[in-house]
Amino acid sequence: MTERHAAGNGEPHRARRWRQVRALLAGGLVLGLGASATIAAWTDSENASGDFRAGAFMIEANADGTWNNTRQMTFTTGTMFPGSVTYAPVLLRTTPDTTVAGELKLSGAPASSSGAIIGSLEYRTVLQPVPAGSPRPACGAAAFTGGAQYVVGGSSSWQPLATALTAGSTQRLEAAQRSTLQYCFEVRLRTTAPNAAQGTSASSTWTWDATSVPTG
Repeated sequence: MTERHAAGNGEPHRARRWRQVRALLAGGLVLGLGASATIAAWTDSENASGDFRAGAFMIEANADGTWNNTRQMTFTTGTMFPGSVTYAPVLLRTTPDTTVAGELKLSGAPASSSGAIIGSLEYRTVLQPVPAGSPRPACGAAAFTGGAQYVVGGSSSWQPLATALTAGSTQRLEAAQRSTLQYCFEVRLRTTAPNAAQGTSASSTWTWDATSVPTG
């Protein structure tokens, strides 16, 4: 009786243990596969940095032998009479620390006057580029030829001094004083100026607006 009971219970006990071992082996096998699927990767990175700096753009003018950057220049002429003509040059360039080129545009406000002379004054202007290292050209009657580059007026036309001016053309200036432009003004008092103009005077101011231009 006792041996049969032991023999009868032994087989199920061994079977249960085998199933437990197989379950543990299967679990270990799964864990082993999971571990082998984790692979280390090499990594690297690169960085780029930028330095951004604003340039400078300024112009300066010379009407009386002295360079300055007041932006406006005022002309004063001597005594005039009907038919007389006077000439005045203005030179412009960029400042030494200017890093970009620019374009100039000339404008002028209506002249102010103390009397009748204002109605008889008129002017025209030509552009005279000054090559680097060269003396400035003479500003006189010989500059106003048919082939001259007129900024105001023309070979046979003048701008009334009493009328506001907005010139349509622009003129280029290179950076760091690499170019100089001379504007030569011719101002005349018409031969038809009335007697009432005697002893009166007028004053006019011209302005050069400069705008930097993209490089390239």
